[in-house]
Amino acid sequence: MKIRLRRVLCIAGAVILAVPVAVAGVGVATFAALPLIASVLPLELSRTTLSDGARKVEMQGMIHIASPEFYRDVGELVARRRAEGWLVFYEGVRDDLGRGNDAFSDVLNSLGGAPNLLADSEAHPYEMLAPALAEGLVLQDNEAIIGRPGPDARNVDVTLSELLAELPPTPPSAHDRQPDAPFTLTEVRETFDGLPGWVQDRVRAAFQILLATTTSGRYAHAVLPPAITTLREQRVARAIEDARDRSILVLYGQLHISAISSHLIAADPAWRIVSNAPVKPF
Repeated sequence: MKIRLRRVLCIAGAVILAVPVAVAGVGVATFAALPLIASVLPLELSRTTLSDGARKVEMQGMIHIASPEFYRDVGELVARRRAEGWLVFYEGVRDDLGRGNDAFSDVLNSLGGAPNLLADSEAHPYEMLAPALAEGLVLQDNEAIIGRPGPDARNVDVTLSELLAELPPTPPSAHDRQPDAPFTLTEVRETFDGLPGWVQDRVRAAFQILLATTTSGRYAHAVLPPAITTLREQRVARAIEDARDRSILVLYGQLHISAISSHLIAADPAWRIVSNAPVKPF
């Protein structure tokens, strides 16, 4: 599993550094056509509604970086549902260890990521990658989306310590054995920023295609450990089951939406999907 995850990370970096493709003979036509391909295979999130006949569960697939308009629309949806008396369950690993941005490195290291990948950067990794996905993207801000605190808005996720405890242990000498990535995220970003605009457009298209074809739950569950997928999805499903008298809006990563639905239906066949609409994140 660590080898597969490392391969995904290297592929992501290679996509950004794929300038040679533009001059690789037969690859020129494909490289030039990437924006067209991306328009045919758009990156979309889902808004899925289930009902058991007595109440509803509406699930909005989320992504860590998106347009301000997308997050504004989700925030308006949250406000409407809370005004209607719904509960709101949202994703967000709680940093109970005070690690800040280093928490990302902790998880990456446990998954076998290259130890130097996040070197030389104090910015959040998603913020570093955002311009390579699309222009004008911002980092997800749960406080802005959820609005005022209250018992009807609940973080239904694991803590960082729970997550690390469930991930494969990283031996003290692991960094000595794991090979460095051929580039850091900072170097990847600097390389991207220096590309001509027409090349940047095609790199963005390639990244969008990559995400559009890999954000399905099936792919993520094959690559990621249960601590990142099943553990959290089951926690959401149990929280929904426990709130028996309330309709619920769930904001969770797109790769989790289908699995949460499956857990609900497996626990109670009365649940059924009544609508499923695509939502563009940018």
